[in-house]
Amino acid sequence: MPAGLFDRIAAGEGGGRALRALATAEYSKRLMLLRTVVTESTTQAHPRAPAARRAYSTLSDLQKRSPIAIREVLSHPSVGTLANSILRNLKPTPPPPVAPPHGDPYPGRDPYAGPRPDPRVDPGWLAAVAGAAAVRARVPMSVPVRVYGQGVMLPSLGLAQFPGAADGQEAIVLAGGAGAAVATGDQVVRIPEDPHAEVGPWLGLRRLVVGTGRDALSLLVDDVDPMRFPLRDRCRPRLSREELAAWRAVLGPAWRLLVQAHPGVSAEVAAGIKVLVPLHAPPTGTSSATSPAAFGSVALSLPPDPVALAQSFAHEVQHTKLSALGTLFPMIDEEGEERFYAPWRDDPRPLGALFQGTYAHLGIAAFWSRQSRATPDPAALLHAQTELARWRQAAWDVAGLLLTSGRLTEAGRRFTTGTRRALAALRAQPVAPTAMTQATHLATTHRTRFLHRATPPAG
Repeated sequence: MPAGLFDRIAAGEGGGRALRALATAEYSKRLMLLRTVVTESTTQAHPRAPAARRAYSTLSDLQKRSPIAIREVLSHPSVGTLANSILRNLKPTPPPPVAPPHGDPYPGRDPYAGPRPDPRVDPGWLAAVAGAAAVRARVPMSVPVRVYGQGVMLPSLGLAQFPGAADGQEAIVLAGGAGAAVATGDQVVRIPEDPHAEVGPWLGLRRLVVGTGRDALSLLVDDVDPMRFPLRDRCRPRLSREELAAWRAVLGPAWRLLVQAHPGVSAEVAAGIKVLVPLHAPPTGTSSATSPAAFGSVALSLPPDPVALAQSFAHEVQHTKLSALGTLFPMIDEEGEERFYAPWRDDPRPLGALFQGTYAHLGIAAFWSRQSRATPDPAALLHAQTELARWRQAAWDVAGLLLTSGRLTEAGRRFTTGTRRALAALRAQPVAPTAMTQATHLATTHRTRFLHRATPPAG
């Protein structure tokens, strides 16, 4: 990565160029993960290792014949979640370290705990990835797969439903230029010409497309893949057409806002975010999260309005950038056991979480800085300036803690210095005294509440 691009990302920027570079690195990582699944399962003589080797051989063959189709399938976020889950379940060899999801999707649930292992997720699941690649490549072949949860999931495409089929039942993906299908027993599910359509027992991953031309955004809605996001118990089941329409209704104006007032963010989202994973709404507010294992996706509950969705994109694309960059350049030398106060959380956080949170809140502060210049409404202006004042100071304080922690690598110090320089520019922007007073009150109240909970009662 060019030094100049590294520094632009540190400052909260980078644009589409940064996301494309990071996506290339993530694709290389994805190829290594799949190879590791095969080698580890073979080394451990896992009973499904032969299926994994056959799937890998099929993928290797297809990569020579249709590299674009292979990349499209292997880059799909759920393939990363799947590969990491398989490695987590392979024992006794521990899997490579994988950072947990970022965000705070639900009160009382620490997303850094990661998903619970699923014993069904074995190396043979790679066969479904090979089946999806064969369908996308339109290469005549048959790929043996298995049924899980009364269906066969083809990552990036959709789910073939087989009511009454048993878990682990043998099935086959039939691909070719004349069409594709999935069959088991006497049941056949045909995959439509547009695999993202919903036709009978085939549940395609539907698209949400907003904007036009160079300013268009196209997102696959992944609401059927069992591996679509590490926090699987929080993912929404298949959306109804009315629910999908509700997402489209809020996504359209949110995207127009990003294109018009936040072009840097819109360029990053268009280049780096390809999949939307709907989440259940928490008891109050909304939730959003990303996962380093599922690069290219964002998990969201339905936001109340377009501005909230636009801010979520500005927030989560920061996590997306930093997670991918951290794979190339480790930022923290030693995590340690200490836990620290985070101005955006109700629980103490490890140093790595502070690093992620600081960068994410640089993005949030910058979002509200631009919003304060884009809105003519006095109430909206006050809100934007209050958010700007609160989060620029919070991120500034934590960035200072990171720089004095002695735990950052050389790359981590350079990155955090660049982040703090960008925060300094935001802190120099004038805000109304009322906004500053409200921001200070909110920050003080949050810290006081945190300290009250953290302090054991006397006696």
